[in-house]
Amino acid sequence: MYSNDFESNPVYGEIEEIIDEVEKKFKKFKKFDIVSDTPFDHHFLDYKRPIRRNLLAEKIQQEWRTLETSLPNLILVRAYENRIDLMRAVVIGPPGTPYYHGLFFFDILFPGNYPNRPPKLFYRSQGLDLNPNLRPEGRVYLSLVENWYGRLVHGSFGSNAEKWKPEESNVLQVLISIQRLVLNSKPYPNNKNAFMLTCEVMTRWLQAPPRHFEDFVAGHFRLRSHQILMNYREYTDQSECMVQLFLKLVNALEANGSYCKHHLSQVIIEKENTEERNTNNEIVAGFFGKLKNVAVLLA
Repeated sequence: MYSNDFESNPVYGEIEEIIDEVEKKFKKFKKFDIVSDTPFDHHFLDYKRPIRRNLLAEKIQQEWRTLETSLPNLILVRAYENRIDLMRAVVIGPPGTPYYHGLFFFDILFPGNYPNRPPKLFYRSQGLDLNPNLRPEGRVYLSLVENWYGRLVHGSFGSNAEKWKPEESNVLQVLISIQRLVLNSKPYPNNKNAFMLTCEVMTRWLQAPPRHFEDFVAGHFRLRSHQILMNYREYTDQSECMVQLFLKLVNALEANGSYCKHHLSQVIIEKENTEERNTNNEIVAGFFGKLKNVAVLLA
């Protein structure tokens, strides 16, 4: 019956082929890779200064080798053959945080005097303020007070272990620090806001993924769509804004090839039940209010 539907409906057949292709490309996507063309949308693309090419190239190639062998599962990086001073990385929001399943992209620049100075990072925020350490204008902080790079260079984190050390520190440590110290379980007093903004960013990356991460973004959200929506239902309070964002997220995931209508139906039922309970509570409250008024009059 199900296979007959696919055979008789060319639209379903096309969707099935797309699904297979997306998943195949996703499985082939490496955690680290070097690509030939430089992304036109890289924040530091126009940043060009004279550099000691041989020394910098040697250090960056050492970074490449470290990343190729040591990247954890929740971090992926692309380097560029024609611009060895640039990288792009994505950190996946870890479980147990409001950022779970979210994608956080960073454009990286190695300055001409690297590693004496730490790499420059630009957070691709989509203009949203979802973490006090990741600013909408693209700056990366590990403190609400001081710029991270200033603290790295001057060692004002409170311990020498956290100071940028040219002979020891590397990009891998920087990315792992972002994952562990920034994308944690307590970004704001209100985690709900961070969660909602993370979901909003998901819809935007689905519409316009960063260059060289198109296959990864499509496959990531294809395979995690049901987990994302189940997680959303745990956070939702049935407020109008959360329901509307849920609808937007469902539409974006379905446009990416996932079937999500059953999640939508369940949320609608839950919202109707919530509204019914609220109505009943209002009726009961009104009834007891009237009884109280009568009691006052009789007294």
